[in-house]
Amino acid sequence: MKKVAIPPVVSDIIKNGIANIDGAVFESGEVCPFCGGALRGHDTKKKKFASITENNQRRNIFVNVKRSRCTNCKKLVYAKAPFYENTRVGSPIADFCLVNLKIHPANHISKILKKLNILISPAAVRNLSSLKTEEIVYIDFHGIFFPLSLLNLSENLKDENFGGVNLMMLQMMKNLR
Repeated sequence: MKKVAIPPVVSDIIKNGIANIDGAVFESGEVCPFCGGALRGHDTKKKKFASITENNQRRNIFVNVKRSRCTNCKKLVYAKAPFYENTRVGSPIADFCLVNLKIHPANHISKILKKLNILISPAAVRNLSSLKTEEIVYIDFHGIFFPLSLLNLSENLKDENFGGVNLMMLQMMKNLR
């Protein structure tokens, strides 16, 4: 298998994008998706989004997902958050695993993610293989597929000034699939 070289700027952009989501709050709407009744705040659940490495130390990234109770049907409603159902990793990281499972084995994907400062075991990557999702849009960058969901975590991509980092990302996007 060919060794993968990831430019440090790419891994920094992705790591910083993931780190920036730490502590984010996802809130529910005002209407119950089951019956249309009004929602009343219930509590907030802290969910692990990812584990990354910073300064050779493991850092867990968490998000807060608000839960509400329907005043009509009494069901508990979770706010829309960046997770697929029954997964323990943020959906952008799951997307990375899913698109790369088309061309790489799970242990290789785990190694690529480690070069991106994201920690996920090969077993966890394999567990994601049965996940059913809509089509995932991705960029082919030197034999590694980067889903837009992962790249969009970076605030640098949203900057309209198009600095040097953005030009590199736009170059990657020329290979959009």
